[in-house]
Amino acid sequence: MDCLEGLKQIPDNSVDLIVTDPPYKLSQKYGTSVDPDNIMGVSSIMVSMIEFGRILKEGRFAVIFYDKRILPLLFQAVKNTKLRYDDQIFLYRRWGTAHKRNGWMSCTDPVIIFKKGESKPFRPDHKVKTKHDTYIKSSPEKINYNHPAQKPMEIVRDIINQFSNEKELVCDPYVGSGTTTAVCNQLGRNFIGFEMSEEYCKIANKRLGDSRS
Repeated sequence: MDCLEGLKQIPDNSVDLIVTDPPYKLSQKYGTSVDPDNIMGVSSIMVSMIEFGRILKEGRFAVIFYDKRILPLLFQAVKNTKLRYDDQIFLYRRWGTAHKRNGWMSCTDPVIIFKKGESKPFRPDHKVKTKHDTYIKSSPEKINYNHPAQKPMEIVRDIINQFSNEKELVCDPYVGSGTTTAVCNQLGRNFIGFEMSEEYCKIANKRLGDSRS
C-alpha cells in the first residue's frame, strides 16, 4: 500500500526506529525543459515526515537515505515535526555511472539521522563497534535483486544495530528491495513496512524468505 495510508494506521509513539530510502531518483529525467530532480515525484516526503515524527518514540531516531541535490526538501519537511537533525553518514559507490554535475560525478549518498524530541537520546543495550562515517563500496551487493536502488546490507545492519535493541519495532515506510526487512529478520527485530509497487513487494518478500534460510 501507499506509505501515507499505512503510516496513518500506526499508533503515536509506537516505533523504536525508522530506516528508509524514499524515492528520489527512479523516474527523474534530465534536460533543460524538465525538473532535473523530479520535485513533484518526491514531494510526498513533506507529508510522510510528519507521520514519521508522530509514530516515533521520544529520543529515538529516523535514518533516511537521500539525494544531496535535494537535501533542502528533506530539511524543509521536518520543520513542523519534533524531529531534529542529529548527524550524517555517507555511502560512497565506486562502480557504475552517475550523473555529472559541475565537473564531479555524483557517487555519494548522504544518510541523514534525525532524533525525536529534546530528551536523552537512545543508546543500545549491547556493545556497538565504532566505525568510520563513510561506507566505501567498490562493487554492488553479491546478490542482485533487480531493484534500481538496492542498498548495501552492511550499512543498514550497522544502523539497526546502533539505534535499536532486539525485539524492538523498526519501520521502513518505503520498503523497496526489502533490505531493511531482511536485516531486521536477521538481527531479531520486529518490523513493519509499506511498498506500493507490486513488483517490489515480490522482491522484498523473496529477500525476506532468503534471509530466513
